[in-house]
Amino acid sequence: MDNPFNPSFGTVPSVFLDRNALNRRVIDELNHPNSPFRTSLIYGQRGAGKTTLMTDVANELAKRNNWQVVNLALDDDLLNSLLAQLREKIITLKIFKDFDLKVEFKGIQLSTGIGGPDEGGEFQTRFHQLLQKFTEKGINILITIDEVKATPLLRKLVSCYQVMLRYNLKVSLLMAGLPENVSEIQNDDVLTFLLRANRITLNPLGVESIKGSYAHIFRKAGYQIDSTTLLYMTKQTKGFAYAFQLLGYLVWQGAHKQSTNRISKETVDRILDHYTSDLFRNVYYKVYHEMSMKEREFVQAMVKSGQQKVKAQDISQIMAKAPNYISVYRRKLIDDQIIMPAGYGYVQFMLPFFDQFVQEQMILDEF
Repeated sequence: MDNPFNPSFGTVPSVFLDRNALNRRVIDELNHPNSPFRTSLIYGQRGAGKTTLMTDVANELAKRNNWQVVNLALDDDLLNSLLAQLREKIITLKIFKDFDLKVEFKGIQLSTGIGGPDEGGEFQTRFHQLLQKFTEKGINILITIDEVKATPLLRKLVSCYQVMLRYNLKVSLLMAGLPENVSEIQNDDVLTFLLRANRITLNPLGVESIKGSYAHIFRKAGYQIDSTTLLYMTKQTKGFAYAFQLLGYLVWQGAHKQSTNRISKETVDRILDHYTSDLFRNVYYKVYHEMSMKEREFVQAMVKSGQQKVKAQDISQIMAKAPNYISVYRRKLIDDQIIMPAGYGYVQFMLPFFDQFVQEQMILDEF
């Protein structure tokens, strides 16, 4: 049996726990014309499962006759790619009766004037004409964009999209991004419309869900694993979606290499160095170095305290800053899903082994 866990970024893993209910809700809501989910921002830290959720929703809707999905990359070709994909779908669905006949494509003559490259700066007009064709046929369009940031092309697309909604055209927009980028987008002067967009926040996976999933997968494959080991594995992930996939993958590989059908705490311990190394390299290095200097000082103060749950008062003393100053960075780090509240006046790290990573960075900074 192949390893069922997939720690690769941007793919839909075969094990997709705790998100199935959210997936179904998003799909159900998108089928209601007045739902706030029509314009949604999926919000979460690297490895939280943003791309996975968006891809899964897009794939499910693409199977339905009344939906067409356009997946976009946020690059210089954003607008032309949107028009080109909509044109392609119109050709495939044969929605082209009123088009000027100028070019031949797959044996079908189709106008470049409607939905062609936006060389004349007429994107809004062409976008409207194409969406009108789909709406007349009762077909909904879902536009997805991953790793969103506030760029000029995104501003233009969202501004035109807002106009399309005013015309009651059947179009929805699903975007995924890091917390800081989503906040920047929603506070952009041009993109104020997105302040009313629905936020889909990806919170940590539930303990029982992780434990139950590990138990089901390993035992179904013929491995012996007791409850203590399952809880030990669950604790190492802290509910982080990428960590769940990565740890499961490495434990599976480790047991296979040892040619054993029994997974114990020792099996997990043997791969922990590999596990933390991959977390540090694949996620934490980028997260840490995108933080501001003051945010880094905040998490360093948490590590210096030597406590798992740290008082805001202790952080304030270590940083030699007033409580109101500390609270600004506390809120920012909570919004960015790096730390989380841990009781009144306390915080703790949200990501597994992030304190160890910060400790290493502090030592490296001394050299």
